[in-house]
Amino acid sequence: MYYIKRIIDPKGFLIITVILLGFWFLMSPTLSVVNIIIGTSCCLGITYFWSPDLFRPGSPMGFTPIQVIKLMGYLVHLGYNILIANFAVAKIVLSPKMPISPGFILLQTKLRKELSRVLYANSITLTPGTITIDLNGDRLLVHAITDEAAEGVANWYMEDKMRGIEVSSKFWSGP
Repeated sequence: MYYIKRIIDPKGFLIITVILLGFWFLMSPTLSVVNIIIGTSCCLGITYFWSPDLFRPGSPMGFTPIQVIKLMGYLVHLGYNILIANFAVAKIVLSPKMPISPGFILLQTKLRKELSRVLYANSITLTPGTITIDLNGDRLLVHAITDEAAEGVANWYMEDKMRGIEVSSKFWSGP
């Protein structure tokens, strides 16, 4: 009886499971029956285990196709930024003078929802040359390997892209 009460939002449960399963198949070397069974079992188990943290009472998960397209666009832009940052960091590392100027910057984000902030902080961390050290409310503490990387994070257009997804979305739950 406990397991039925634990799943607060069946639609959200299905959405998260399908997203995880998509990632599983993307990373899987084959589409064998055993792989499909293991992947489905793992994705269901993970979603079930994390359901108290993923789904809040009275706040069902939902989003429109436009929001999905915006999120896909965000991920494409993030991939591009990761690629460009990889080249920049490789250039620094391969330079005989190693022109680094590491430091911390404190940013205040315009993002209002917790999930948006977390995704944005992780986007900064995924981009080589920067790492989010702390996320506290609307403030991010970021370490950057160079002054240029610090300026890039401070003026990064990706925050506005995430804000565009956040504003019109029911999916991003939180305060």
